Amino acid sequence: MRPSGVANPGGPPAGIVVRGGSPALAEAVRRLVPTAYGKAVVLVRLSPPTPASAVVVHAVVDALADAGCEVTVGSMLASRERDRGHRSVGALAHAAGLTGHTDRGRAYAVVDLADDLVAAPVPPSGALAEQVVARTWSDADTRVVIGRAVTDLVDAYAGCLDTLLRVVPEVAGCEPADVAVDVLRHLAPHLAVVDATVTSGGADGNRILDARQTGTVVVTTDPLLADASLAALLGVDRSTSRLVERSIDALGPPQGRVEGDLQPFATVDRAHPLATRAARRAVRDPRLARVLSAATGGPDAGSAPADTVLAAVRPVVTEAVRGATDAVGQAALVGLLGVAGALTEGGQAWAATMDKGRVDRRVVPLGFDPGAHPVTDYDDLPQLLTAVDAVIDALPQPADEEDLRWCVVDGATVFEVTRVVAADFDAWIERVDVAEGISLMADYVGGRRVAVGEDPARERQAERNLYLAQPNYVAAWGGEPIDVCKIELVERGPDRHRLLWRTVHSPNGSAVHDDGMLTFERVAGPGGGSGTRVTIRGRQLFTLPPVLDAADLTSLPELHGPLLEEAYRRFFTSTFDNLEARFEGREFRIGRPPPDPTEPLLTESVRMLVDGLTSRPAGDEAGRHDADPDPALDVHGFRHVKGPR
Repeated sequence: MRPSGVANPGGPPAGIVVRGGSPALAEAVRRLVPTAYGKAVVLVRLSPPTPASAVVVHAVVDALADAGCEVTVGSMLASRERDRGHRSVGALAHAAGLTGHTDRGRAYAVVDLADDLVAAPVPPSGALAEQVVARTWSDADTRVVIGRAVTDLVDAYAGCLDTLLRVVPEVAGCEPADVAVDVLRHLAPHLAVVDATVTSGGADGNRILDARQTGTVVVTTDPLLADASLAALLGVDRSTSRLVERSIDALGPPQGRVEGDLQPFATVDRAHPLATRAARRAVRDPRLARVLSAATGGPDAGSAPADTVLAAVRPVVTEAVRGATDAVGQAALVGLLGVAGALTEGGQAWAATMDKGRVDRRVVPLGFDPGAHPVTDYDDLPQLLTAVDAVIDALPQPADEEDLRWCVVDGATVFEVTRVVAADFDAWIERVDVAEGISLMADYVGGRRVAVGEDPARERQAERNLYLAQPNYVAAWGGEPIDVCKIELVERGPDRHRLLWRTVHSPNGSAVHDDGMLTFERVAGPGGGSGTRVTIRGRQLFTLPPVLDAADLTSLPELHGPLLEEAYRRFFTSTFDNLEARFEGREFRIGRPPPDPTEPLLTESVRMLVDGLTSRPAGDEAGRHDADPDPALDVHGFRHVKGPR
């Protein structure tokens, strides 16, 4: 029977499972990449305590050198390594046995890929647009990635895709899975190798070495196929890895035949599913994710000493993780992570409702292919949205022109809101571009907008938008942020500018409908000049969290109606305020920049704060100030200094 999750049609193999040592590995490399040439770069997993085997790396280097390649071996430090006290790619490579020469005497360079960065060759729709990538990787004639077979607490396993993340510096606010998709699309390796000669198992073999002799190497032409093969060897669903799941969703399942034995290893344990679910809930906050990673396992050989807070929590976390491989052992870890997850979700709900300045902004790709929609889909938006116009035009006119008009049609809310602004229309449209109108709305935390086509007569665009959960209070009940992908048409005339949109996809399932129009119209203003009427019409149907969906508020119109009206008035009052702020040149965005992966670990900030509050200079009974400040900054940018006794 073909292993689940691995394509296996006929034809030449796209992957080979090697169980015969270095000669068999070298032969697999030659078979799969017969045209290797020029400058070759080998991206290697160096993360302690589970780097790739030097024997496997050297076998690949020898095979490339035999083909005439000039070989460079490299990697890039990420927050994971820095948080565990590592500061040098060269030191990690040396510790892994990569000294610049193979046993056959082949020389290779060892480089830090972060030393030379160039603009990523990614279109505007990608998560890596306007980001940088290692020049050594981008310019190489032959690219190879070597991962290690490890289990993982959050993702069940990690292989080549996890290692591939090291060709770009970490992108603040961007999910690693989106980075992996862009690397696969635009910077993919020609060869992917999973070192499973010694698999690190247990609940988190990624960070706690639990060596199991498995004597296997997977060699493929596709890193996605390599990771799917590793999942089969570990006996797990390939899509338990968020990197693999997102890549398959964006690029389709891996293709090609895998030659060799993919029967699951018998001796490798992994995390209990309840532990994985609890960990995934806790790491939704990237700051907490870093702490959990740094506190699991270690200290590593050759690492700098951990801060006192991390050193104190590490034994507790490590032992809880180590035992989380069965139904009994997982209880302690699930309890610990459950508290952390609840605090994380509570903090995010509080920020969404009461302190929006603390919401982290997001970086995302477009999330769909705008070319999959013919130009008629864009050009027909005015006709499509006449159905919304017809419903609204049939509603009674409110006494106040700026009052909300709404009704429910097929479960969706159809609405209109208006504000007349005392701003000259020509000046308004010069400062407020209707094409970016959606990103100017309330509660916007991230997104991406790209032009579609080059027809000067038609201004078409595609957009993805992320907003806080709507209404905001549903965040306290587990409501997801609104995440919607739209096709759009922009119309510009002498007296009217209009943006029309239709939602074509919701990556997190948060919306069924979110279609509408934003219109700027010239109207008579005071003193004989012109003003600007801003009108928003739309049809919306958002997905409620299970608890509120079960409550079926629509069956209580005396409650549902006032709640809905209040939510819409709040949202669009803020939206109109944002538009006026853009016109006036004032700041209006909610949220804060996402956490920088290079900033100090959260536990280090706690340590500096505690030291600042408790440290006192010896023998200073007279209240003299210590003039020697601590130069370190915490994650909030505050400098902590020692105070007087």
